[in-house]
Amino acid sequence: MDFSQIVNKRRACHYFQPNIEIPTKDWKQIFEETSLAPSGYNLQPWEFILIQEKENIQEISSIAYNQSHVENASGIIIALADTNIARHADLITQQWVDNNYLDPEKAHSFKASLTKERPQEKNQIMALRSTLLACMTLIFSAENLGYATCPMMGFRQLQMKKFLNIPDDRTIALMIAVGKKSKDPLPRLPRKSFEELVHIERFKHK
Repeated sequence: MDFSQIVNKRRACHYFQPNIEIPTKDWKQIFEETSLAPSGYNLQPWEFILIQEKENIQEISSIAYNQSHVENASGIIIALADTNIARHADLITQQWVDNNYLDPEKAHSFKASLTKERPQEKNQIMALRSTLLACMTLIFSAENLGYATCPMMGFRQLQMKKFLNIPDDRTIALMIAVGKKSKDPLPRLPRKSFEELVHIERFKHK
């Protein structure tokens, strides 16, 4: 499929075929392509928990209000945003220098911009923005391989963090159910037109 086909074909799937196993090579391709998503400073502040064991998926389903498409999915992905954005500041700075993106003389000021004190809320927003870009890349990658997805926020956050042993400095950005669809979705709901979406040059009140 070309990219336009992928975008037009992608739908949130609520009906997965049960007992479908996704090969490891496909998961690897999906996550390798996901790793190419853009992020500020190349921080890559994302991590993913992949759940495939049936008993764990059933527990996730109960945390997600017993939604049947969660229980029938081949895999559940929990996307995490690392809110400690300076965690790998030394490594990232060195990578910029080693790959000629940064003059070594400017390395100190570059690292200082990574490690400066920010309100935690701002760190969280920065991490979430990049992680959600990675999530969209993941969804398109899965679609390209013939898998349907359902991005979700309908679950008990604290219970999910406890069940998966997620530390406090990671925020759950999204849950994504992945599998083979069992039936076609309903027709797509209306989308905004170009005129409704786009303001030319300045914001125009409508």
